Amino acid sequence: MEVSPSDPVWETQQTYDRITAEYARQNAAPWGNLVDRVNALAASLPLGSVVADVGCGPGRDIALLREKGFRVLGIDLSLGQLRTSGLTGVVQADMSQLPLRGGSADAIWCHAALLHIPRAVVPAVLAEFARATRLGGELFLAVAEGDGEGFELASRYSPDSKRWFTLHREPDLTALLARAGFAVHQVLRDDGRRAWLSIRARRVSATQVARSGQERPAQR
Repeated sequence: MEVSPSDPVWETQQTYDRITAEYARQNAAPWGNLVDRVNALAASLPLGSVVADVGCGPGRDIALLREKGFRVLGIDLSLGQLRTSGLTGVVQADMSQLPLRGGSADAIWCHAALLHIPRAVVPAVLAEFARATRLGGELFLAVAEGDGEGFELASRYSPDSKRWFTLHREPDLTALLARAGFAVHQVLRDDGRRAWLSIRARRVSATQVARSGQERPAQR
């Protein structure tokens, strides 16, 4: 996905480049149940598994994942964010064009990043996640729950910068994941400054996706 000055993704990238130091400072500590989410992923994959942290920002989650013995590649479109903490093993890239061979990731970790992608582009991004993830691999996805999309001022970090937010509802997002090749096996929610919807899904064949849709119980 190419970006331009008129694109919401480009504007959001520019904002993250500007606010990077303050953003890193305010978000250095894990919030809510984040450590529990990391622990759950660690319990489902072997030591040394390859995890792509897509939309990694300044790297808080990279550190948590590496502490669990994962081999982590951090990916973010904002070069300012990647440079903030002096991280190694990171690359600047668009999440719709991941620098990964097909099926080379044991898991995709995408925490509070897909929410910056316009709704029309989300199916292509999820398809790219599926391309990069091996069959049986895991996806952890956390988005803001709700309706609508548009720019919001990043007032916590800068009075005149804005970021694009796309809010999601569980049924629609689950359906998009199924079309991409992921079967949802856990749905979790957290409250904070936003209502957060977290989804754990597994990369499966088309037949398995159809079966999981019939068998997965509703979770709240």
